[in-house]
Amino acid sequence: MSKYFLPLLGCLLIALPGWSQTSCRSFVYRQQQLSAHPELATAVAAVEQFTRRQLQPATVGVTGVTGTTSGASSTSSLITIPVVVHVLYNTSAENISDQQIVSQIAVLNRDYQKLNPDTARIPSYFVSRAANIGLKFILAGIDTNGNVTTGIVRKHTDVTAFTINDDMKSSAMGGDDPWDRDEYLNIWVCNLEDGTLGYSSLVGGPKNVDGVVVQYTAFGTTGTARAPYNLGRTCTHEIGHWFNLIHTWGDAYCGDDEVADTPPQSQATYGNPSGIVYSCNNAPTGNMYMNYMDFTDDVGMHMFTNGQRDRMMALFATGGPRYPLLSSPAATAPPGEPAVTGASPTLSAASLYPNPASSYVSINLKDPSQIGSLLEVYNQMGQIVMGMRITQANFQLNISGLAGGLYFVRLGNNAMQASLKFVKL
Repeated sequence: MSKYFLPLLGCLLIALPGWSQTSCRSFVYRQQQLSAHPELATAVAAVEQFTRRQLQPATVGVTGVTGTTSGASSTSSLITIPVVVHVLYNTSAENISDQQIVSQIAVLNRDYQKLNPDTARIPSYFVSRAANIGLKFILAGIDTNGNVTTGIVRKHTDVTAFTINDDMKSSAMGGDDPWDRDEYLNIWVCNLEDGTLGYSSLVGGPKNVDGVVVQYTAFGTTGTARAPYNLGRTCTHEIGHWFNLIHTWGDAYCGDDEVADTPPQSQATYGNPSGIVYSCNNAPTGNMYMNYMDFTDDVGMHMFTNGQRDRMMALFATGGPRYPLLSSPAATAPPGEPAVTGASPTLSAASLYPNPASSYVSINLKDPSQIGSLLEVYNQMGQIVMGMRITQANFQLNISGLAGGLYFVRLGNNAMQASLKFVKL
């Protein structure tokens, strides 16, 4: 029987050993939600069935996600995830700085692209299992009304500490309402009770509570971030849940996390262990306590696995819970800049023709000061598919290697930029 349908009492007893310690509360939150709202069990089960279908050998791979392939192969392009950070503060210390928020986004990009330097600490017997998930996180540049935004919302609250009852996600309860989950990843940063580091909503749950919550002292790598949770890994962990990952011990003694390449283990890991720790007959490798989905201190977390990547990517398949993010308008614009809109491909600084095109597009600069600046081509998912340095006022782009669809061109220096778009036939 799946762990999701264990009796509530049994699940809470399993969770008790970690309850007295500072930790993620996603599992306890899940059980509370399923108990209070039994209808959610059907939605959660449907997501699991969808995921398993996508992971079948004949169908594994993400329809609509360029660059994903089957099995344990790597993703060759990045999926852009627009982020809105809701900062809820009762004291000035809780009103964390922009710098601290940016430091967390940098951690997410390193961890989800396997660019974190501490991959060097992954044991040799797990190195081949470590995966680049292929996700790029940006602070949203466009809000839900199409206006320019920093991707950061700050709000004073009279609540001194929130619990895992989702009040921080409601303006009426002293929190801040979420932005549309089909276009953004919502992250609430606030003060949490009972040693809670963070928790994630249920995949398949209601829109009005979708997102992750992180304790303000465990967010980012500077400012209020406190050891041993000062390397941004709490947010990495909670977003893993948001992408449907389960704790490595399967939230049960020697439980199942639905991922084949994470060894079974008896329970959560705390602190910063070393060497091989055996449990659940998992010789010769022992526990994968350096996995982001364990409870190890931040300094001891280093990796996701290929199987975890495939499970996350399944959500982006056509019809999947995170599939709408692929067409989020907030992902097609760089942070802090408006999305490219309008039917005309010609702006004041440059022009582009023909449009549509199949092999080449010609670009004419109206301002020679643009020569020497950078040109980048983005697809509809906000991924850079071409880049070059501009060397002359009139030139051609060879687009024959691009897949059919809509593309955006950004060119120019910091003082003046042009944004163009074209359709590749």
